[in-house]
This record gives sequence, structure tokens and C-alpha cells, in this order.
Amino acid sequence: EETQKNIVDYFGKKELLYLGPDEQVLPKDIEWVVKRAAQRGYDIPNAFMSSKPKSGINHKEYGVTSEGVNVYLDVALREALKIDPTKDSFTVKLTGGPDGDVGGNEIKILIREYGE
Repeated sequence: EETQKNIVDYFGKKELLYLGPDEQVLPKDIEWVVKRAAQRGYDIPNAFMSSKPKSGINHKEYGVTSEGVNVYLDVALREALKIDPTKDSFTVKLTGGPDGDVGGNEIKILIREYGE
């Protein structure tokens, strides 16, 4: 509640965040982030961050997860935001740069799956 009163909403719509850990993020840190997202009432805490040690494919161990990122995105859009990404307009914001393997491949997948 204390945090909520300090939020300034310029968008006026519900937004979902998805984090992909980079180098030097330990499994225990990832578990803490997901647990904290649940405690704070995030709609889909398990979709908040990839590479959870006990679920899904560990990005650290198996490499690029762009296809998995897009699966999470699709589920979040459809189930949490009630957006049909094949018909409805939506915006995605990526950090890390389009020349990175996960981000760059995700841009290609977004175009492949949903068009330009």
C-alpha cells in the first residue's frame, strides 16, 4: 500500500513486467524475486522472471530462451491482460539491446508470430 500511493500511472492500463536474468544472477536471487512478486500481489509471479531453478528451462544452464520468453508473453497477454496478440495492438519494451541473443531473437519471434 505504501508503494502504491507513490506510483504515477501515465499509461492508464494494467502492465505486466517480465524479467530475464543476466550474468551474475544466482538461482537463490531468482527465487527471491519470484517469491517477492507473489507477496506483492503480482498477477502471474512465476512469469515475472525466467530461469527459475525448479521450473522451466534454466537459461544459465541451457542457453537462449527467446522462444520461452515469447510463450510467457503470449500467456500473460491472453490470460492476465485479455489481449489477443494476433488481433489486438500491444507494446513490448525490451532492455539490453537488440544485438543480444535473447532480445534480438525475441524481436524476430515477435514479428514472426504477430506481424509488424
